[in-house]
Amino acid sequence: MTINGSAVAASGSAVVAPTQSTSYNLVATNGSSSKTASTSISVTAASTAPTAPATTTPTTTAPSSGSTTSGAPHINFTDLNVGAGTGGDNGNGVYVRIFGSNFGSSQGSSTLTLGGPLVTNCSLCSWTNTQIVAQLGPSATTGNIVVNVNGLASNGVPFTVTPTNIVFVSPNGVDTNPGTYAQPFKTWRAAFNSVTSNDSSSPSKNTVIYLMPGVDVSFDDGRGYNAAVSTDIGGSSPTSQLSIVGFPGGTVNVGSTSVPNGVKGWGKNITIANLNIVGQVSAIDAEAGNMRIINNSISCPAPPSGVGGTACVLGETDSPSDTWAFQGNNVHDTGGNVDKTYHAVYFSTGVNHADAGWNSIGQNFKGYCRSIMFHATAGGNLYDLHVHDNVITGGYCDGINLASVDPSQGTVEVYNNVISHVAIASNPYGVANEAGIAINSDPPAATSGTVQVYNNTVVDAGGYVTGNQNGCFGIVFAGAGMNLMNNICAQPSAAQPYIEPGTTNVTGSNNLWSGAGAAPSWDSAPLTTAPSFVSSTNFALQSSSAGKDAGTSAKTSTVDIVGAQRGSTPSMGAYQ
Repeated sequence: MTINGSAVAASGSAVVAPTQSTSYNLVATNGSSSKTASTSISVTAASTAPTAPATTTPTTTAPSSGSTTSGAPHINFTDLNVGAGTGGDNGNGVYVRIFGSNFGSSQGSSTLTLGGPLVTNCSLCSWTNTQIVAQLGPSATTGNIVVNVNGLASNGVPFTVTPTNIVFVSPNGVDTNPGTYAQPFKTWRAAFNSVTSNDSSSPSKNTVIYLMPGVDVSFDDGRGYNAAVSTDIGGSSPTSQLSIVGFPGGTVNVGSTSVPNGVKGWGKNITIANLNIVGQVSAIDAEAGNMRIINNSISCPAPPSGVGGTACVLGETDSPSDTWAFQGNNVHDTGGNVDKTYHAVYFSTGVNHADAGWNSIGQNFKGYCRSIMFHATAGGNLYDLHVHDNVITGGYCDGINLASVDPSQGTVEVYNNVISHVAIASNPYGVANEAGIAINSDPPAATSGTVQVYNNTVVDAGGYVTGNQNGCFGIVFAGAGMNLMNNICAQPSAAQPYIEPGTTNVTGSNNLWSGAGAAPSWDSAPLTTAPSFVSSTNFALQSSSAGKDAGTSAKTSTVDIVGAQRGSTPSMGAYQ
């Protein structure tokens, strides 16, 4: 048992006395698996005068499970997870976008609740099968957002209701305005300055800055970070965040190919959501954690020649207890004249407690090394990582690379991902490891435990054969092992092996192997047959596929990549 990395007794209690707002992460492990729980303590200066009690006390809520009936609604994530049900443009508080599946093409008799019903009939509200836009409204209370369709309840996703500054930035605004919906600001920085006393401290309470469609956020904001949005200051806690969000109803462009960074800074407790972010070098460079990067269009179409050691999305922190959510983003049109240390998405030093899910990476690939990279350039090895439900296409090197990860400290898992045409044969960078999903213990033998890799579909991985570091899956150096369950590996020929040559410490069963000969000997229940995909670009399984209902429930996801319930007879691959 550890709290923020320090060992504690496995029973009883541990007393802490924080002098500043602090997040705590409790990790329990038995050597083969681990669980993590988190909480935050907000520390503020004592008031010199009595104040009225708050009407809402920020709390944290655990997610809840929903119906397991086939066709039940499922929530993947929300853009905001903290906000108020009053104020804003029409008095009903913040907007929340709910992303998932099986919501129905229209609301009809379906309900959306957070304690009480949310507002779903506003002028900017909408309801589709995969996304709902609603406002909290005065009935909302801290708890779980739940969608109920045809009597079937979704899983619940936590949301904290708390007093919130809601300010607006508009192309027609004036920076001397008060920042209301009727009298908005012109620039995002004026909006931030309005909620902090001296432009060098966090806002006094939870803050949502809405960037309205058409607002100009393409230029350097002058804070010295070479960024259009400099997040040098964030919120004060996970329940008192700074959220910079695109307002419903249109597109907001942040950054340009003339500004090195779209968003950059060392601020914590920040949500960046619903924006079109462009960077010359990095669209997002987050140098501290407790970050939520949600539902953005992200691109770096023209990095300077030879730039390396960074990425279109870069995250790192000197506080290993920080949390990270990278969900629902589209990373596209990225790369070009760079080297093998420039990646699409790169989580580096200190990035533990991370969830990277439901992202699309690689559309209109222009030339970078890895699509998703975890590698600590300093500090301890990384853990408590969850990489799932991503669609990855293109990339000169690994689709997902887990370097310097240590699952003995906390779960490291990769599931429900579709990875196709990675480690492509035209790689100009030289040997850099070229597999679909790879573990690269760095330095060798520095890590232990087992990475869980299950229900992934990997197609055409490792066309680049220099160095023989290619395949659907692989371990480059001895250290952490890999357990493969319910995966599909479909290769075009035996020139691209299932498993990277030299790989050891791999276990598993119930995987489908196609195109490169016999299954690996360690797979205790393999299939060696064509997977029968729907098409060459749609990697869902036809009803006649041998991989249908052929997996094991010993290690599987509750729902597949599109939210379909797996039940007790999971299929192989990312699609049920």
